Amino acid sequence: MMKRPLMLLVTSFFIACSPNKQIRDFVITERNLIPEGTAFDKRTSTIYISSTFKRKIIQIRNNGSVEDFILEKYEGIASVLGMEVDEKRGILWVNACHANEVLPLKDPETEREWTTSLYSFDLDSKKIIGKFDLQLDTAFLNDLTITPNGSVFATESVNGHLYFLNIENDSLELFLNLEEFDFLNGITYAEEYKALFVASVQGIIRIDLEDKNYTLLETNERIDAGGIDGLTFFDNKLIGHQSSKVSMFYLNEKGTEIVKSELIDTGDEFDSSTTGALGNGFYYFIVNSQIRSGVDTIKKTIKPLDSLNNLIIRSIKL
Repeated sequence: MMKRPLMLLVTSFFIACSPNKQIRDFVITERNLIPEGTAFDKRTSTIYISSTFKRKIIQIRNNGSVEDFILEKYEGIASVLGMEVDEKRGILWVNACHANEVLPLKDPETEREWTTSLYSFDLDSKKIIGKFDLQLDTAFLNDLTITPNGSVFATESVNGHLYFLNIENDSLELFLNLEEFDFLNGITYAEEYKALFVASVQGIIRIDLEDKNYTLLETNERIDAGGIDGLTFFDNKLIGHQSSKVSMFYLNEKGTEIVKSELIDTGDEFDSSTTGALGNGFYYFIVNSQIRSGVDTIKKTIKPLDSLNNLIIRSIKL
């Protein structure tokens, strides 16, 4: 596919917040993207941002240049949600869902409502190399994570299910039924525990892959780990997004309890900060997706452009 530069202004700049904190912002003037997912390719220092309304993915180079990774509605793709790069295999894994009732998208198709799929894209050719439909009447694949052997796990938020892509027979299979928890969302893999961590309304769930045992991480009344969107494991800590802030949750040595939380970033510019991705010593994340404030729930579309703000994609040195 030919590259088509986006007709928008992108600026980047450094802000010295403290002697030990280095922040860089990419400001995108394509206000109606309504972004949700973030991924990062360490090989090329490229940020990938998914668009729920525009049904596409953009890429941001380290020099600040931006272009479409895939064009709007490429091969019929719906709202693009969680993403992750598999650098070893040169693949961008992507969840997509048609849920115009709650997440408006461009040119909705009534017959596809509440259908959802997992895609794999070749990072070099930008072509789809795999598409895996979830065969349920109502479903919503939300976020995903990859293990070192290339296995993909994805959260499904409507039914409370965790899915696994069986790479041997190329099929999505139910891994765990977690319907006792509300709205499964962010997911991340921790190699040192051979475990997944999954965000839910009630808190963060740890799932051991070997035996599928799971438990809600212990915490105390001073630490709020509920309602997290994006979730990333880093140095025995979990980075979590809670709409108006991004926090670091410190784990105990066994990875079974949150012992401390620390604010990474917040501010007046935050508006439904959804997800982020690690790369080359930095954390890259969406500051203001406007995924709630930018939606007209009555008309089931997004609000006029003049009522939306420029988008901020921020990086912070960890």
